[in-house]
Amino acid sequence: MAPTSKITLLKQAANLREVGQTLDSAPLLSPEEIAAFYRQEVQQVRGEDRISRLSLGLQDAISTHSAFKGFVLGHPGVGKTTELMRVVNSPSLNLEPLRISVLSELNPGALRYYDILLLILIRLVKETSSPAISDFADNNLEALIARVRAHLSTKWTKHLQTSQTDWGAGFDLPFLKLFGNLRQGRNREVGEQEYELSFVSELTELINDVLESCNDILYRHKGKQWIVLVEDFDKLNLPTQILLDVFQGLRPSLQSFRANLIITIPLWLYYSDQFQGIQPYDFKCCVVPDISVYTSTHAVDRATVDALTAVVEARMSLGLMAPGVLERCILASGGFLRDLFSLLVDATMFARIRGLDQIEMVDANKAVLDMKNNYKQRLGSTLPNPNEPSLDEKLKLLVTIYERQNATADIANATLYNLLRQRFVLQCNGVSWMGVHPLAVDLLMDFGRLPQGSPGGSHLNAN
Repeated sequence: MAPTSKITLLKQAANLREVGQTLDSAPLLSPEEIAAFYRQEVQQVRGEDRISRLSLGLQDAISTHSAFKGFVLGHPGVGKTTELMRVVNSPSLNLEPLRISVLSELNPGALRYYDILLLILIRLVKETSSPAISDFADNNLEALIARVRAHLSTKWTKHLQTSQTDWGAGFDLPFLKLFGNLRQGRNREVGEQEYELSFVSELTELINDVLESCNDILYRHKGKQWIVLVEDFDKLNLPTQILLDVFQGLRPSLQSFRANLIITIPLWLYYSDQFQGIQPYDFKCCVVPDISVYTSTHAVDRATVDALTAVVEARMSLGLMAPGVLERCILASGGFLRDLFSLLVDATMFARIRGLDQIEMVDANKAVLDMKNNYKQRLGSTLPNPNEPSLDEKLKLLVTIYERQNATADIANATLYNLLRQRFVLQCNGVSWMGVHPLAVDLLMDFGRLPQGSPGGSHLNAN
């Protein structure tokens, strides 16, 4: 099933022991979590409000009885899922989200694009047939399940590793076995994948028919319609070409999809020279911009610092940090909420190890140094890849983007693509200017590519 939130405390942490419960980087999924921790200031400092455009697109699609389909893009940890759930949970839209996680529900090592289609189909039937949505007296539901069983048990039995005896009759489908086998994945025999591909168009037609039936059942019972959210492609850590192949395979099915569908994908995929070949013609793109803690001229962006301070204050008492600690961590995070929370949690642990009840600057500095070393290792490469830019190419482009004297520095190429994927380069504040992550600025100074004391770094030497 799609992951649920790990946040266990929906109020401000009052001591260091509680910080790990509230500063979890899990997205805010429920109305209760959003009410407790979401701060509108974050959306305001992103720049152009593209999330509101997404919301309007959904409203227009619903009012015209058409399907909204699109990609939501952004770096991992930028807040894509939280912003998306804030939109789809709006009472005015009357949507029922079906969250699909390709990370937790499928096997990345054996991923085939039609696994995603099968997962959507099976999850949709399971959720629609749950007591919270429908009842077994619904004749449409019984006919729907019978049709799905007939298709899966004849066309996909080998792929799903089931036998005819597993399928039963009536309303029973072997959901547990199906989900487990999809998650496990398996290797294909020679020629087997071509055999499976022959069923994809029929599977797509079935999914669309099932979507229409499930939407009808959901509307009659709850006055809502489904929106399918496919998430976590940015967490798979798959080679670029494999992920591109997945979307190239999905493209025809996505173009014919007859229901609301949003897929979150990593920002670097958007900059691939093959993106136009994988984007269905009727899909909208909504980029969730990075939040920059510095302006394009390397001055501290006070509005961003204030917004991120408000986010942290909702989750922990500011009195748990010595003066300057929070801003230290905010600048070092580069504006990534996930990195900011990670820095504060690590600094909390350092303080607790020393028996303190408040985070001091030395604790923050240790956390920042650990994260900086992590970024340093990501500059290199451990696998042979003929298309991997050299370290020198990466550092030169980082300096060029930092200096902002070359208007072509942020035009997509293999090196920029790599730096975006590793989050060394940020796409900031909705107006599409690109900046260098503060920890990358630190590394450029360490490597002698920028003068010591250059603005825009993480202030690693702060006392």
